[in-house]
Amino acid sequence: MDRRLYHLDFLRAFALFVGVFYRSAHADAGSGDFDFVREASGAFRMACFFLISGYFSVALIERKGTLPFLKSRVVMLTVPALVCVVLLAPFTAQWMTAYYSEAGASKDFKMFWMYHAWFLFSLLAYTLILGYIVQASKWCIGWLSRFMPEKMAIFVFYALVIVVCGLSYKVILPSFMWEIPYIHLVGLFVLVSVQHFPFFLLGVLMFLWKDIYDLFNRGYLRWGAAMLACIAGYIGLKFVAGSGLLSGGEAQVFEVFFTIYKYVMATLISVFLCAFSARFLDKDFAVVRVMTQSAYTVYVVHFLFVALLLMVLQRAGMSMDLRMLTAAVATCFAGVAVHFILVKRFKLTALLFNGRLDYGSRQQADPAQVKPVSA
Repeated sequence: MDRRLYHLDFLRAFALFVGVFYRSAHADAGSGDFDFVREASGAFRMACFFLISGYFSVALIERKGTLPFLKSRVVMLTVPALVCVVLLAPFTAQWMTAYYSEAGASKDFKMFWMYHAWFLFSLLAYTLILGYIVQASKWCIGWLSRFMPEKMAIFVFYALVIVVCGLSYKVILPSFMWEIPYIHLVGLFVLVSVQHFPFFLLGVLMFLWKDIYDLFNRGYLRWGAAMLACIAGYIGLKFVAGSGLLSGGEAQVFEVFFTIYKYVMATLISVFLCAFSARFLDKDFAVVRVMTQSAYTVYVVHFLFVALLLMVLQRAGMSMDLRMLTAAVATCFAGVAVHFILVKRFKLTALLFNGRLDYGSRQQADPAQVKPVSA
């Protein structure tokens, strides 16, 4: 059996744990004090998660077959997503609303009805069309390879998808979709799914072409230098965006360019993390094992714990900075405890919070043990 890819398992868990700190930034009650946390997290977190999810999704469909994969994955994604929306979200909303009110916020707490489970619905959408994604990718890259080397064709294909998705979610879709009846029920879901699709696709490509896997999981110094240069460029572009120097058509063109640039930056950060973790974290460390096993549970329950802790800590008189950090760290530990005390021990909680019933029985093949293949 192929060796387990611990570093990718860890990165997927790391991205979910970082989401706890992103949500704990609600400690500022919308004042913007923790926008830097949101911006730092948004620069790479979901990009990295979807990249690795794309990789493991193809790994599973290659090993299990299309129908068994779809049956297990639909349950694994849908049940926890519904638990988030139906069971946990009402309490989360109540506690966050109270927190905002007691903090004297200038605006009310509002979130899209999918709450933090939106990414599960997006991943479900990608999963349902995964077979077509694989076929279309192979065909397009095969066609492009008639005019250029295959590796270049892969990157050209990825770049084209970035441009199409960037323009779609930033310009094309918003120009007409909000006029569609009842679109407000799913509009944000459509936009974020289109926005993050390129990263899922990149994970698919990383599995299908071993050269891409090798390229992305080696040379962390090279990727780190490229990442830092890109971040420096982002800071410069951010300054231009906020300077008020652009207006009218120039501002619109710049906004589109800035959107594409952020795709590039998120890709470089994610690839650097892959290469760095492959060099230093591709081992069975105890902390990595705990994080990878509990990450799904932590993410499903984390907003509930964050909301409760923020409300309680505010009433206790704790400062905002300490409140944010305490809520994040305590939530991580609470989520891990929920996983090992409840989810791993009982089939009902395993189904509700992880969408699975195989805890306590012989485990199924783990996608983290599947290495890439050459197309």
